[in-house]
Amino acid sequence: MKQNIYDNKSFSKEYDKLRFENQNNANNLIEHPAIISLLPDLKDKKILDLGCGYGEMDKYYKEQGAKSVLAIDISSHMIEVANECNKIDGVEFKVMAIEDISKYLKNQKFDIVVSSLAFHYVKDLDKLLKDIKDLLVPNGYLVFSQAHPIRTCFKSTKSLEDSTTFIDGKFYGYFSDYNREGPRMRNWMGEQVERYHRNFSTIINSLIENNYVIEKMLEPSPTDEIVEKNPKFIQQWDRPYFLFIRSHID
Repeated sequence: MKQNIYDNKSFSKEYDKLRFENQNNANNLIEHPAIISLLPDLKDKKILDLGCGYGEMDKYYKEQGAKSVLAIDISSHMIEVANECNKIDGVEFKVMAIEDISKYLKNQKFDIVVSSLAFHYVKDLDKLLKDIKDLLVPNGYLVFSQAHPIRTCFKSTKSLEDSTTFIDGKFYGYFSDYNREGPRMRNWMGEQVERYHRNFSTIINSLIENNYVIEKMLEPSPTDEIVEKNPKFIQQWDRPYFLFIRSHID
């Protein structure tokens, strides 16, 4: 399934508001800094960004010395915004599903493949990792983030906020169905969104079986500065929002 919730006008309107009207969001305060911390040297590197969204990170990659950046996203809305806000020389934005990279990019090679919060929308992780490996140069890097498995596991169709509670001032999330992998439906900003839950074993073993060497993993906890900017992110002490992995081809 190739899900494209971001071209739903009512959803994209709310998502744009979330990202643009409040700069102290999880992408800016948590996800982007963590991805940046895992990146190898970008100078003169060819980069492929899978699920680029608005493209602000792609502009950053080029400004840090990347030779070129090809950034793809299934959402035409996202690519439209990316071209309006973050298009610079050396950065190309294309409407393309992550699942189609082996079809449309098979004759290209990249030094680095990076992906922010998109892998959990892809049904077949093993195929995706094979496709990425075929596009990487020898010793090329894959750096990606995804929703943390403890956030994707439970099967309730309610939003995560509706499936949590506070006890003695501490955040608790309901936890179930961790080893029952597969699709999960969630209510997000009024829309039903499908993500795929995989446990840690599947994620790590899929990388290993496809000859990726795992160099580092992150499950970020909040700094005092982050909590000051957005107090609700103190919840990360109780359960991390995201999982980050840096790896290279052996």
